Amino acid sequence: MKTVSKQPKTIIDYAFWVHHKTSSWVAGMIGPMVFNFGSKDKNWNISTAQLLQYPDGSLGKTLGEFLKQHEVELLAGAEYHDIHHVLFDYSISFKDEVALQFFLHGNGNKSIASISTRIGAWCLLPTEWKYLKAAYERGKRCKDISVINFKSMLHQDLNTVKASLFH
Repeated sequence: MKTVSKQPKTIIDYAFWVHHKTSSWVAGMIGPMVFNFGSKDKNWNISTAQLLQYPDGSLGKTLGEFLKQHEVELLAGAEYHDIHHVLFDYSISFKDEVALQFFLHGNGNKSIASISTRIGAWCLLPTEWKYLKAAYERGKRCKDISVINFKSMLHQDLNTVKASLFH
């Protein structure tokens, strides 16, 4: 997916621009490996078009709208990752992908992806440490999502599902 970015105006802006582009490239290389080899999740066998058939305001319809907006389909075995974006309000920007991993780590997910992302983020995103720590703390406050079957909740109201996740 292409993103629009401003042209850097100063040497510092240019350094951050290069840093962002490099970080995004690394994430693009690592992400597919994690989902293809590190995921134990079963494929949901559902398309964006099918998700868009769920009732307005439902978790399923909102996930479908999210995928349509970003012009992506669910990646087999990564459905839970995509639904986490919707449930926890993280975009698909590099910064929010990393924040989502911090959230998941705070929630108890100690996967290789979570741990390596945390380590890399301290080097790659030094200006975002406060944001990432807040994501980690938010994950700690959330109920254990590793035991929740979100596929069975696609028909439920998104706001009700979100409210049920936090103590």
